[in-house]
Amino acid sequence: MRPLKLTMSAFGPYAGTTVLDLESLGKSGLYLITGDTGAGKTTIFDAITFALFGEASGANRDSAMFRSKYASADTPTEVDLVFSYAGKIYAVKRNPNYERPKSKGEGTTKQIANAQLTYPDGRVVTKVNDVNRAIHGILGVDRDQFMQIAMIAQGDFLKLLLAPTEERKKIFRQIFKTELFLQLQEKLKYDAKEIGGRCAAARDSIRQYINGMDVPASDVLSIEAQKAKSGELPTADVVELLEKMIEQDETAEQSAEGQKDAAGEELGEVNELIGKIDAREQAVKAIEQNRAELAKEEERFALLKQRLAEAQAKEPEAEKASAEKAKLEAELPRYDALDALSAEIRTAGNKLEKSRAEQAAKKEQIGLAAQTVAALKEELAALARAGEEKQKYISKKEKAEDRRNKAQDLLSDLGVRAGKFADLKTLQAEYSEASGAASKSAADYEAKNRAFLDEQAGIMAETLEEGSPCPVCGSLEHPHLAEKSTAAPTEEQLKRAKAAAEAAQKHAQQKSESCAKLRTELDALEQSIIKQIEGLDLGCGLDEAAEKLRSDLVGTGRELAELVAAIGAEDRKIARKAALEKEIPAKEAALAADQAGLEDMAKAAAALDAEIKSKTAQAQSERSGLRYGSKQDAQAAAGELGSLAGSIRESIKTAQDGYNASDKKIASLGAAIKGLQEQLAEKLDIDGDAVRQKKADLTAAMAAADARAKEINSRLNTNRTALKNIVARSGDLDALEQRYRLVKALSETANGNITGKERVMLETYIQMTFFDRIIARANTRLMVMSGGQYELKRRIEAENKQSQSGLDLDVIDHYNGTERSVKTLSGGESFKASLSLALGLSDEIQSSAGGIKLDTMFVDEGFGSLDEESLNQAMKALSGLAEGDRLVGIISHVADLKNRIDRQIVVTKQPSGGSRAEIIV
Repeated sequence: MRPLKLTMSAFGPYAGTTVLDLESLGKSGLYLITGDTGAGKTTIFDAITFALFGEASGANRDSAMFRSKYASADTPTEVDLVFSYAGKIYAVKRNPNYERPKSKGEGTTKQIANAQLTYPDGRVVTKVNDVNRAIHGILGVDRDQFMQIAMIAQGDFLKLLLAPTEERKKIFRQIFKTELFLQLQEKLKYDAKEIGGRCAAARDSIRQYINGMDVPASDVLSIEAQKAKSGELPTADVVELLEKMIEQDETAEQSAEGQKDAAGEELGEVNELIGKIDAREQAVKAIEQNRAELAKEEERFALLKQRLAEAQAKEPEAEKASAEKAKLEAELPRYDALDALSAEIRTAGNKLEKSRAEQAAKKEQIGLAAQTVAALKEELAALARAGEEKQKYISKKEKAEDRRNKAQDLLSDLGVRAGKFADLKTLQAEYSEASGAASKSAADYEAKNRAFLDEQAGIMAETLEEGSPCPVCGSLEHPHLAEKSTAAPTEEQLKRAKAAAEAAQKHAQQKSESCAKLRTELDALEQSIIKQIEGLDLGCGLDEAAEKLRSDLVGTGRELAELVAAIGAEDRKIARKAALEKEIPAKEAALAADQAGLEDMAKAAAALDAEIKSKTAQAQSERSGLRYGSKQDAQAAAGELGSLAGSIRESIKTAQDGYNASDKKIASLGAAIKGLQEQLAEKLDIDGDAVRQKKADLTAAMAAADARAKEINSRLNTNRTALKNIVARSGDLDALEQRYRLVKALSETANGNITGKERVMLETYIQMTFFDRIIARANTRLMVMSGGQYELKRRIEAENKQSQSGLDLDVIDHYNGTERSVKTLSGGESFKASLSLALGLSDEIQSSAGGIKLDTMFVDEGFGSLDEESLNQAMKALSGLAEGDRLVGIISHVADLKNRIDRQIVVTKQPSGGSRAEIIV
């Protein structure tokens, strides 16, 4: 691309119209843009950039600032650029938004930005967006790429030269669009963290089940169990340990049940022996009582004997009640354990119910949030083209306002015409009246003048004598003497008549002139009105124009109202789109956080559910061996059984006492005594105390076996649940850990976190490739500018393993063989290095943009820091840059450059304000 002709009107410091014939600078070599500081040297490049892309060349200059403060109100602000590309000539013309005076009335109106591109074949493209797309299609670069290729601003590239890796990354990210690689790094880092968290959660879940293992402290496996709980055993060993514990407890449970059954059988036999012993003891007592009281109680004997038999018949019931009472009392501790377990189940159940309610609420919230996000996205998609029609509506509105203003102006002119026409009619009537009066006054004067003259002749005639000459004609004869009029005016009357005639004539003349003047004004106004009617394309004459205009204004008013509403609607769409673009990511982030929270709640609920099921099974197992619903009921039943047994035994004792008393009393009677003695004749070789002790021992052993069996059963249920969950979760964990290792390795590689290696991120690695190519291109210039002393080199080794590296820049000093940081270069050396780096970047961007070639470049300032030799070297490098078909413009106020470069654009400030530019070749 080569600029050929640049025309600036009221642009920046250039108040009027400035035309620069850039083609006169030639097609190659160097030229200088020089002048006073602040005169507008860089504005020339601004104008070229604005003409092409509609933007300024610098980030601190906005297109709204382009309107010249020195320009007159009626001078438009615009730039017209003729340029060639690939052998073809194009013309582009643009104006920015700015305030201009209204065409009618006072005040200002906004001039809307517009653009026009003319192709070599005469085809014209208008509208800003269409021209922008067309320019990009022709040149193949956007504004940022053009700036990096065509303008070498030394200050900006000095920052690039001295920037550390992190700062240089941001610069290259903008230049080479490497944001996608950064996004990939962040995505891998996030995925690694997320999967790592899931692995940790799975491990915590397994750890929770391992910690829930139940093993007696006296068991030899408790040592291994403690290792498992402290995390010293792998999951596979924990599974094997649980299987051993379950197998061991299953065997122990069977043994406890067997012991319980054996003790129960033996206890039955012991109870029979105790019954016999008790019966013998009672018989002995009865004989003694009978012998003592037989005499007295003989009559009662039969009754007492019957009562005794009845009481003795209830002895098994008493024994049974005692046995049952003992069993119930042995079971009482189990009720306490069951109550505690039930309380734990209720607590866990309340927590689970609350958790599920919270989950349901959270799910509903997430669903509503997802619907909201989806609705917002649909709304945003519907607003994708928001604002595209706004400029069209604004343009139509301005056209409608212009037509309305013109119509109002024309309607006003028609009103003025009507007024002037009425004034003309009045003036014409007044002229007619004045003309009549003037004619009448003139006739009166003529009559009086004739009468006066006649009167004068009569007076003279009276003085004539025959033979005397006439004072008028000189005749000596006077045949017809004039007669004196009787009504002749006096001279004074004649003068008044003459003055009145002259005044009337003058008045009539004035009226005539006024009519002629008004007629001329009316004709001119009507011609203007006719042109306005034609300009508005009303298709009517003068007389119909007012009515037509009023109708047209009504339609224009409606159109303006519709356009204002349409512009407002577009503004609201634009605002809504901007709001949605901020709101949707925030809501999506909140939705993701809620979903993660829901997963955590689900895991917690699952843990509570497993705990409830385990404890419920344990409670059911405990409750299945109990006969009463509560400890209070069991205690009450035991009390009733104790009371029953005591009552029976008391009645037996009472009856036996009565019987013994009677038997004792009738002991004297042989039959009674003999009967009791025969009853006692059978010997029982049994130790009663030993038998009763054995019963107590067996009862305790049976209760202990039953309690041990229940304890083992509870432990089995706990450990079986733990084993099942550990096996299930360990399978999930294996898959997660395998994926985590893969993603973590990718994340560490992409983010430069591999232990023992340099910290080079993926984005940095990509940028290093570009940087190496830029450095290679830059060194071809730096070696020339530094006389072969300096060569740029990307630092290979980082300063340490902790900081990010890869884009640090060093310089090789070939004079002393050292390699050091570019930050050690002097001001002049830094300028040469940064200029070389900028030129290398320009070459690389042109190459990466598909071989785009610009035939014109600009280098802005920086030469003032160079000594004579460095300036010679820099000029040599720039001259090499300008070889072939490339023209290089140097923007500088350095005096020495004016003597070195003949071709110049000289910019000077004007005393009256503003600047002027001229080309010197």
